[in-house]
Amino acid sequence: MRREFLICVLLAGLTLAAFWPAGRLSFIIFDDTAYVTQNPNVQAGITAQSIVWAFTTSETGNWHPLTWLSHMLDCRLFGLNAGGHHGMNVGLHVINVLLLFVLLRTTTGAIWRSAIAAALFAWHPLRLESVVWVSERKDVLSGFFFLLTLLCYASFAQKSEVRSQKSEFGNPASGYYWLALIFFALGLMSKPMLVTVPIILLLLDYWPLGRIAERGVRSAESKGTYRRLTLTALARRSDAKTAQLWALLTEKLPFLALSLASGIVTIWAQDQGGAISTLDQLPLAVRLANALAAYGSYLGKFFWPVNLSIFYPFTGVHAAAVLISAVLLAGVSAFCLWQARSRPCLLVGWCWFAVMLLPVIGLLQVGRQSLADRYTYLPSIGLSLLSVWGVAGWTAAGRFARAWLIAAAAAMLLGCFLDTRHQLRYWRDSITLLGHSLEVTPAKNCVGHWALGNAYLESGNLGAAVEHYHAALVIAPNFQEVHYQLGGVLLRQKKYAEAEAEFAEALRLNDHDFNAHLGLGHALVHQEKYAEAQAEYARALALKPDNAAAKQALVGATLKAEGEKALANFYDTLKVQPTPEIQVQIAAILTIQGKFQEAKEHYLAALQLKPDSPDVLNNLAWLLTTCPDPQVRDGAQAVRYAERACALTQSRETTLVGTLAAAYAEAGRFEDAVKTAGKACALASASGQPELLQKNQELLELYRRQQTYREMDNTNSIRAGSLK
Repeated sequence: MRREFLICVLLAGLTLAAFWPAGRLSFIIFDDTAYVTQNPNVQAGITAQSIVWAFTTSETGNWHPLTWLSHMLDCRLFGLNAGGHHGMNVGLHVINVLLLFVLLRTTTGAIWRSAIAAALFAWHPLRLESVVWVSERKDVLSGFFFLLTLLCYASFAQKSEVRSQKSEFGNPASGYYWLALIFFALGLMSKPMLVTVPIILLLLDYWPLGRIAERGVRSAESKGTYRRLTLTALARRSDAKTAQLWALLTEKLPFLALSLASGIVTIWAQDQGGAISTLDQLPLAVRLANALAAYGSYLGKFFWPVNLSIFYPFTGVHAAAVLISAVLLAGVSAFCLWQARSRPCLLVGWCWFAVMLLPVIGLLQVGRQSLADRYTYLPSIGLSLLSVWGVAGWTAAGRFARAWLIAAAAAMLLGCFLDTRHQLRYWRDSITLLGHSLEVTPAKNCVGHWALGNAYLESGNLGAAVEHYHAALVIAPNFQEVHYQLGGVLLRQKKYAEAEAEFAEALRLNDHDFNAHLGLGHALVHQEKYAEAQAEYARALALKPDNAAAKQALVGATLKAEGEKALANFYDTLKVQPTPEIQVQIAAILTIQGKFQEAKEHYLAALQLKPDSPDVLNNLAWLLTTCPDPQVRDGAQAVRYAERACALTQSRETTLVGTLAAAYAEAGRFEDAVKTAGKACALASASGQPELLQKNQELLELYRRQQTYREMDNTNSIRAGSLK
């Protein structure tokens, strides 16, 4: 036990050392936005409302409520501090490594082989995506429950007296069986890729548990004994073996039922999210060819992990790659079957790898990728078994061969460790990661260009963003998301006619895109096409009737369309009825028209008439804080007005507290801005205001980077999509 304990300490310590830099990584623009940074339901933490949402949503095209709950817990513990989220992933991976070692040690009895296989699983560069990508929490979390399932099942199998007719569910070991079933259900609720577990359990029955006895009568008996067996004896043996297999299959029925249920729910969720490609989009023959090529690619990356990328584009399948992969798969399969009687570990390891990849191999195509490193997290355990146990059989050749094998194993593990640390450098931020992806993948990586454009947009480098959006459109002219994002950048660059064209193209490809309708409306307003803008805002509202931004935009367009007439009426009213309400209406119209100095004067006039109006104080503070005109901005004065507004409302209004946070940032008081923005997020969460929560969370991230907020058109949200 002391030796096992020391090995566990060594495995845990070196795995932590391999992934330690992950604690300094940031969120990335792929999927982390959907899973954490732009998801108000997750950021609200674990509440009754968020739990219901987690179990009923099909967001991101998946049904994995436990994964959502784990992200909610992280937000409760760490907020949007990326280091905490990464640390949780690394911690789960370390636990999984130890669980794998314990599983192999207890089922095979081989301590050093188990340690090497666990280390290979732990430090292999293919683990990077699953461990250091926050959105891939589902990999390490499902892996945790998967290994607990196997451990409990192994305990059940080892403690049960498996008879020739049936398994004894009435004995004390049956508790382990039900625990295995519970952990399996939890694993499916973390990631449905575990649907192949019933087959994995049967593989474990074959080896190393040895529950499938007499893998062939000839292997159990000598040839002479076999000749002396009567036909009656052979028949009895055959009947006993059939009964035994039937009992083992019966054990798996509850697991199979859970797998089927999970599969049905997953297909529904992916269909709801529009993630599944139809046969018209991707014919079955192409899928089969890509699946064969993908198997070959996964094998190649396991034994030679170079040119790893967060995204591998689907650029068509080359006949040569398919043929080579088919020959390789057939050859390995034939060899493992040939060796099955003498070395069953080879067949189990190979089938483990091949079977666990089936749900994600592309026959049911989800997303735009041809393969993904993260999909190997659990299937690669099979290759580790095949490699370690297969090579370990050569140690019988003598002391010299044994020494060489030990040296080779040490070199292999050291190489994996160092390569993982090397590859971690590319994950420090989205621009570095996606830039590397474009370097190592084929030129037709339109998704890579789109994502890198989004990363540059997030960083404020609009020129580089436009460059990569155009590169993406050269490869895929009908890439709707790119047209939308490009329209938003052009709008920020005040190229309104070009922005209009991009938004219009995005809507041609998808007329139900709320944000594209909103963006087109903004582009039309800037060209003084007010009637057309009103129509676009109305279409946006038809898609999201309760959206405050669309309502405000429609009012703004209407005011601009009738702005001068409305102003004249308000000015006439002001002469006979100088109320603060009229002053505020005039200030609002002037702000929309870009006459910020005049708007400020009217807000001040309203404040003179009603000094203790929280709304007037808030509106004036917001103008002084976020106005694009530096001559109007005044952070110190904005703080005074915003603090007064919050004091009058006991700091209970989300909007007013959010304004105060922005004012603090404008005044250079970023520590106060972060603290106050956090209060605004808490208020929005407690009062059930998801849009305000998301807005204040975005502002909070700005203040943490010591950046101020400027009021501008609402068309610059980055929709990074999901890789699934």
